[in-house]
Amino acid sequence: MVDKVLDFGKKLLERIKEWWNKFQPKQKTLIIGIGVVILLAIAILVAVLTKKQYIEIANCESTKEAAAVRDLLDGQGITYNVSSDGLNFEVVKEQESDARLLLGSNNIPTAGYTIDDVLNGSFSTTEADKQKRYKLFIEGQIEEDVKSMKAVQTASCQLTIPNDNGTLIAQNRETYAGIFLTLKEGVPFDEENAAAIARYVATALGNDTTDNITITDDDGRIWFPIEQSYSTIEKADNMMMLKQEAESLIKNEVRQVLFGTNEFNQIEVAANISMDFSQKEITQHNYSTPDDQHDQGLLAHEEVYQSSATDGLSGVPGTDSNSETDYMINESGGTNSSSYERKSDYLPNEEIIKTTAATGTIVYNDSSVSVAAVRYRVIREEDVRLQGLLDGISWEEYKLANNERVKLAVDEDLVSMVANATGIPTRNVSLVAYEEVQFIDTIQSSVELKDIVQIALIVIILTLLAFVVIMSLRTKKEVEEEEELAVEDLLQSNVDELAGIETEQKSEARKLIESFVEENPEAVATLLRNWLDEDWG
Repeated sequence: MVDKVLDFGKKLLERIKEWWNKFQPKQKTLIIGIGVVILLAIAILVAVLTKKQYIEIANCESTKEAAAVRDLLDGQGITYNVSSDGLNFEVVKEQESDARLLLGSNNIPTAGYTIDDVLNGSFSTTEADKQKRYKLFIEGQIEEDVKSMKAVQTASCQLTIPNDNGTLIAQNRETYAGIFLTLKEGVPFDEENAAAIARYVATALGNDTTDNITITDDDGRIWFPIEQSYSTIEKADNMMMLKQEAESLIKNEVRQVLFGTNEFNQIEVAANISMDFSQKEITQHNYSTPDDQHDQGLLAHEEVYQSSATDGLSGVPGTDSNSETDYMINESGGTNSSSYERKSDYLPNEEIIKTTAATGTIVYNDSSVSVAAVRYRVIREEDVRLQGLLDGISWEEYKLANNERVKLAVDEDLVSMVANATGIPTRNVSLVAYEEVQFIDTIQSSVELKDIVQIALIVIILTLLAFVVIMSLRTKKEVEEEEELAVEDLLQSNVDELAGIETEQKSEARKLIESFVEENPEAVATLLRNWLDEDWG
C-alpha cells in the first residue's frame, strides 16, 4: 500500500514537472509573479478578517477610575486597549458582555448607555434611580447625535429635568439643556448650524421653544441663543464692513474697465465712499377732487343761519276814531334787520405716501476714487546688443542709465470711463499714469546638479533595459544553436553509419533514414531550413 502511494506521488511529481517544463522562462516568471500576488492578497484578506474587533466599554472621568477599570479587566483576563490619555477603554467584541457585567458589578458605568439599561433594574431600584438613568440615557443620545455633525468633534450635554410632582405647574415646565462643543478646525460652523442643534434638542426634549437651550464651545463663544440687540461697537463694526464691501466693489469695477482698454499692466485703486446710515421716514399727503365734475370735495358738514326783523307804527284795529291830539307824530318811518351765516366742510380725495429711506446708501456726490496706473515697456538684452547700444558699456550700466519712470498724459476719456463705471462725478475722480521699463536679461543656459542626476538615472535605466534585451536575445540564440548542433551531430552520426553500408544494403539505410525522419520531424525541418539559409544566404 505504501509502495503504491509512493509510486503515485512520483508519477504526480513527474507530471507536474513535465507540465512546468512546457512553459518558457518568461511564462514561468509571469506565473510565479501572479502566484505571489494572489498569495499576498489572500494573506491580507485573512489578516483583515481575523483581526480582532474592539468595542468601547468605558469612558473614565479621572485617572483614579481608569486605574480601577484596568485592574478589574486585568484580573479577569479580558483583552483591552486603552487610549493615549488613559481614560478610554476598548475590549474585544467577544468579551463585551463579560466586561460590562464586571464593571457594572463594581458600580462603574459603561459606555453606550441604552434604554435597556434604563428600564432594567432590581427590586431595590427606585423611581428616582430610573429618572437618573433616563437622564443619562437622553444626555448620551443627544451627545452622539450632535457629534455626528461634520463640524463637531466632541459634544457634552447637561440636562436639568424638572421634578414631576404631579402638579400642573411641574408638567408645563421645560427641560433646560446646556450643550458644550469642541469644533473641528477648518470645517465651517455658523449660527444657522447652532440654531439647528438647538431646534433638534428642543424637539428631543419635548420643549415647545428653544428658550432654555444654550450652546457654547471650548473658545467660550456663545453660539445660541443669538443676541438680537447689538451694541454701539457692533453697529459701528457692521457699518465699517458695509463701507469696505462697497469700496471693494467699486475698486473691482474700476480695475475691470481699465484693464479692458489694454493700455496698462498694473492698476491700483483707492476709493473713499461716503455712505448715509441715517434713518429717514417721509410722509406725503396729496389732495385732489373726487372727479372732473367737481371743483371741490364732497360736502361733509354744513351750518346755515338766517335772521330777519321789521319795525313800524300802526293804529288800533277797529272803527274807533282818534281823539284830538295836541302833538305831532312822525308816521313816515320803520326799522328792517337781516342776518345770514353759512359754514361748510368738504372732503377732498387724500393720498398718503409713507416712505422709509434705506440705510447704508452711497452718497456718490461726496465720494471719491483715485487710480494709479502703470504701463511697462519691455527692453530685451539681445535686442539692445543687436542694435549696437552696448558698445563701450555693460548691460548693467545700460539698465541704470535708462531706468527712469515717465509720467504719461491721461486721456479724459479714461476719467469719464471711471466716472460712468462707478457713478462718482468726474470732479471726484483722480487718475495718474506712469511708464516703467522692464529689462529682460539673456537667459543663460545652466545645468543644475538635479538635472545631471535625473539624466544619469535615465541613462542607467535605459542601459539596464538594453542589457536585459541583449541577454534575452543571446540566450535564445544559444538555445537555437545548441538545438541545431544536436540535430546536425545526430544526422552526421547516422550518415557515418550509412557510409559503411554496402550498396546492396541501401534498402536498409533508406529504412533507417525514414524511421529517423518519422521520429524527429521537427529536427529534420530545422536542419533543412538551416541548409537552405546557408545556400541562399
